[in-house]
This record gives sequence, structure tokens and C-alpha cells, in this order.
Amino acid sequence: MDFNGLADPYVKLHLLPGACKANKLKTRTQRNTLNPVWNEGLTYTGITGEDMARKTLR
Repeated sequence: MDFNGLADPYVKLHLLPGACKANKLKTRTQRNTLNPVWNEGLTYTGITGEDMARKTLR
């Protein structure tokens, strides 16, 4: 939390199992808010549909 009582939240998405950079995405930071709203589309690249069927989001 910032000194003004607000936060700068964001969301990190990880596809598991796997530790490569292609399995991680992050939203934009919502500045100075305690009630963030994300309306973003995140797209994983380099991952096949078959891989997606075996992975879960964390």
C-alpha cells in the first residue's frame, strides 16, 4: 500500500506446469486504487492448444 492509503495492483498469470517465460503474463498496473477493474485480453504465444489442455492457471 502506498503512503496515501491506496494501492497499485496488477495480476500475474502463470500456466503450470512450466517455468518458461512464455507461461507468464502480467496485466497493466492500476494506479492509486483499492478497487481495480481489469478489462484486458491477455494472449499466450508459443503454446499449442494441446499444451493448453494440459496446463492450469495460477
